Amino acid sequence: MVAFLDKFFGKKSKLAAIEKMSPSELEREQLRLEAQQDAIIGKVKTLEKRKRAALTEGAKKKSDLERKAMAVRYKQLDGEAKDYVSQASLISKQIRVVGRMCQMKRRETLLKSEGLWSLISGVEATELEQFMIDMRTKALQGDREANRLLEILEEPGTTAAEEDEDEDLKSILNAMEAIGESDVTDDEIEEVEKKFLEAKEDDEEA
Repeated sequence: MVAFLDKFFGKKSKLAAIEKMSPSELEREQLRLEAQQDAIIGKVKTLEKRKRAALTEGAKKKSDLERKAMAVRYKQLDGEAKDYVSQASLISKQIRVVGRMCQMKRRETLLKSEGLWSLISGVEATELEQFMIDMRTKALQGDREANRLLEILEEPGTTAAEEDEDEDLKSILNAMEAIGESDVTDDEIEEVEKKFLEAKEDDEEA
């Protein structure tokens, strides 16, 4: 997709209003970004393995000079990994924005039928997260149009900051950590799910 991100997030962002984007174009861009994110995650994993190798190898060295060399290597690899993590974070934000725009386009007919499309049709990609924050604020203040818009879009949506506080995500991450990287049986996975995920559902019903 030629210069899509330039159009979408860069200097040409005036062309990136929701009205100008087709659903298929948005879906293709979301898939492209997800593939790019997967590739970066793969690079981070490789760098983490090399970091661990440098650390363990350095611990075995006898001389201070050799240990220092391994320490320098570890620091260099750590810097590379952090750069990739920053890139992945940026792509995550772009994926959220594209996903939100896809959602809006899928509901375009309904939004138009209720006279709400004009609220969002001119919103650009770079403005979308702030726009959603403004809509939530207006809804809390009793604005009917904002409240209905959020209902149609199945709010509440999730920003990066909100993801850090998302209890569902925390439960899933805890379950992943409990399972670990080693091979486990289906029964063991089921037990972890009961502990971390079903417990969350029980708390919500209480």
